Amino acid sequence: MKEFFNKIAAAFLSFIISFLGFFGVTYNPVPEKDSLANTDASVTRIMSFNIRCNEYDRRKNLVPGLIEAYAPDSAGLQECTYQWYKNLTESLEDYAFVGVGRDTGDLSEDCGEISAIIYKKTKYNLIDSGTFWLSETPDEVSRGWDGACNRICTWVVLENKETGEKYAHVNTHLDHMGTLARQNGLELIRNKALSYDIPTVVTGDFNFNKGTDLYNSLVTGGLKDTQDIAPDTMDGKTYHGYSGGEAGKPIDFICVNDKITDVKSYTIIREKYELKYTSDHYPIYSDMVM
Repeated sequence: MKEFFNKIAAAFLSFIISFLGFFGVTYNPVPEKDSLANTDASVTRIMSFNIRCNEYDRRKNLVPGLIEAYAPDSAGLQECTYQWYKNLTESLEDYAFVGVGRDTGDLSEDCGEISAIIYKKTKYNLIDSGTFWLSETPDEVSRGWDGACNRICTWVVLENKETGEKYAHVNTHLDHMGTLARQNGLELIRNKALSYDIPTVVTGDFNFNKGTDLYNSLVTGGLKDTQDIAPDTMDGKTYHGYSGGEAGKPIDFICVNDKITDVKSYTIIREKYELKYTSDHYPIYSDMVM
């Protein structure tokens, strides 16, 4: 009986795909695990992905599915809620999860946004990690300056189990309202990233456009935007509000310190899967040699 219903479901899906194709609509299923992965062992893939805190039910399979398909070595996530945390830790068997909520400093139903980092636990050892608040009191749960929300930065130091090589990953989500909160929060993040004497990547939703004064502060004096230094790169916005499109400036960035000099590519993932965008932000990733 189960086999019969599976055949019916497959036939119905085939009909829907054909029907949509007749009207010029492309139906892309969620890609299979590792189907879009990097295959060069010398290359490290870093992703930044604002997964959007709400509209969970219609995207609960798309987000982990996309991550598994592109298989980043580590990914910085923004707007990760406790619900997303439970989903991702159950769905992504190859990954470990690092982070705490900005409102409680732990992982609980009321913890608020987690600026999480996930990494391939079969490939890397976690050497060190932590979270600090973007405020005047970064070591405790707090709101900074004129910020509308508590904001945090999570970081990890990872060690390749085979080679012993290490890199640091710093991930954040700056405030969407407070000018001082963005400016001073950015300084804290830069100071953390530049404190490492190992290859370091910085990911995040920075809530300012490329080319602004704050952006120029981000990429001055030790950090570079992978979009600019990769020979294989893309242009266009990263926030699209579920409307798609390309025209505009990014607000999500992947930056590297001067220990990383061989950046291969920078990609904005604009595809729809199952007729839906995975989030209101396009995920981005960069392939590089550490």
